[in-house]
This record gives sequence, C-alpha cells and structure tokens, in this order.
Amino acid sequence: MEADVDAALSRIASASGARVDPRTLVPVEVILELSGEAVRSRLCTFNDVNGNEHCLRPDLTTPIAQLVASGDLPVGRYYASGPVYRLPARGSNDPVEHQQLGFEWFAIESSLSEDAEALAVALEAANVGGADARALRFGDVAIYHAVIEALPFTPPWKERLRRAFSRKKGPRELLESAAGGKAGVSGPASDIGKLPPREAVRAVEQMLASIGVEPAGRSVEEIAERLRDKAAERMPDPAAAEALKQYLGLSASAAGSVAAIDAVAREAGVNLGAALEAYSCRQELIEKLNPPFWSLARFSAEAGRRFEYYDGFVFELALDPSFERPVVSGGRYDRLITRLSGGSRDAKAIGAGLRVDRLGSAA
Repeated sequence: MEADVDAALSRIASASGARVDPRTLVPVEVILELSGEAVRSRLCTFNDVNGNEHCLRPDLTTPIAQLVASGDLPVGRYYASGPVYRLPARGSNDPVEHQQLGFEWFAIESSLSEDAEALAVALEAANVGGADARALRFGDVAIYHAVIEALPFTPPWKERLRRAFSRKKGPRELLESAAGGKAGVSGPASDIGKLPPREAVRAVEQMLASIGVEPAGRSVEEIAERLRDKAAERMPDPAAAEALKQYLGLSASAAGSVAAIDAVAREAGVNLGAALEAYSCRQELIEKLNPPFWSLARFSAEAGRRFEYYDGFVFELALDPSFERPVVSGGRYDRLITRLSGGSRDAKAIGAGLRVDRLGSAA
C-alpha cells in the first residue's frame, strides 16, 4: 500500500512544483462561505476562548488557497498530502480522519490545456496508485451558468439558480417549488423582505438577536438583501424552467457530449456560444492526452454540485457508478482567491484530491 501511495504522490509532484504543508485549523465561516451551511453537519468544529468557531480542515484545497489569498504563497503550482477530517454521512462507516493527496495549481490566467493536464495528472496518479475505479464523470459549471444566462430568467432568478447549484435542494427542486407556488417567502421573513434596505437590515439583526443566533457564512446585509429579492420576485418563465430542467437531466458519453449539449440548447432556442466552443476545445485536448479511465467517462450536467467554489471544469473518479465512494475529486475554481482575499488578490486555479484509503489494496 505504501508503494501505491508513493507512486501516486510522485506523479502529482512531477507536475506540481513545490510541496506545502497547509494549516490544519480553518475558520468555520470560510468553509460555510465557500460551500454553504449544508456542509456544517460534516465539519469537526470547536470554539476557542474568544468564541471564534474553527474546524479541522475538511480538505487540502481551502487551507492552500488561503495561503495564496493572504500572500503567504506566491501564485504557482503546489501539492500536499496529509490528514483531512469529515464526519461521515449517516449510515456510512467511513472514518472521520483519512489521508488525502492533492494538488492546487494557481495561475494569472486559466487555460483549457491546464484543465486537460490536471485531469490527466489526477487520473494517472490514481492509476499508478492502484485504484480499481469503475466510474468517471465530468461536467462544466460554466456551461450551466451559460445556459442560465441565455434563458429568459429575471436577474434575481438567475442569481438564485447560480447559488442553488451546489445546495442540497438544487435548481431542479427550486424550480419545482416555484411551479407549485412555494418560491417566495412567508411570515416574518416576508415582512422583512418588503422593507427598505436599511430597515430590512435592522429587522434581520433584531430577529437573529431574539433567537440567539449569529449569522454564519453570510452577513446580515446579505440575508436582508436576499429576503428583499425573494419578496419582490416574479415566478420564472415556465418554458425557461423546463429548458433548464432538460439540461440538468443531461448525461452523455464523452465523445457525444458536445452534440448532446448543443441539441438541448437548440431545442431551447439558445446559443451557448463561447462556453460551448471552449468546452469542445477542452474535449479535444483531453482526447489527445488519452488519460487512464477516460473510456469510462460520461458527461453529467449536474457534476460538481457538492462544491460551491467550483465554477468551471469538474471531474470525479469513483469505485462504483453510484459515486458514493469517490477516489478522485477535482475541478476549476477561478473566483475562489478573489473571494478569500476580499478582492485584494486574484488568481485562477484548478486542483484535485485523491483519497488514500481508496487506492490500491486499501480500497
């Protein structure tokens, strides 16, 4: 098993520049800001003497990205290995702590060739590490955003649908709720949503104080703004909602995915333009590299939904088609450094993580 891990890490290191040892403790608010409140149940959290909430790192991506966002690391390619901590899902016997190998590549500009290279490196590392994977899926969050932008949704609905992609009840459920007349807000939240901006902020502060809750992941101003948006919104265009649901249900072979996406777009009467052209170019680059497991690859319109910071190409290699036990998870996150640095720094990035306990004989 040790030889499997060394081989996988060696392949990652050969393409990834410097090794780093990121922090073990991460502020909970950073994780919630990036991945949403739904992930809280999986975090190993505690409060310090000042009441600040921290968690053990759930992955290697966030603490490495924090080092780049703070300026402690320059823009460049990095790799790491070490323990990460996640509470297992209900009914799972996964360990709380497991070892992860991974790389995070930061650059001034993103590139399709780097997307293809990152996928190949991750899959080659899994292969030399002895992974007996049976399923590979990939997607492109940028295509999802392009579909939303091309369809005649109102600006508030477009923003809601972007945010909903990574949430437990995703865009499909959001649209179905709207069709059933449940998309708005009611009760005290509805009352707050009808107030002017400053009054809405004060009302949210009073409501949270009355129930003894501190805002986490989003500011009071953001909560108030969202309630105002929901109170004022119109129901989404039924044809646009149906077209988006058609796209979200799309699954196709790697070879047939460009044609499949284009067919859905044509049926909806929209032009995906540069987003689909970039997607097609990336597919050609991957085909030339012909990485291990690529013969298993299928495009999924909903791939990448579990991670809010992904905003482009995403991929996942798993031991079985249920994707309950991923060996590799990776993708592009071009806006993460800007978010973590409050806009003071910018870098485009792509990365991947491999679970050691699902490589070789350990699997």
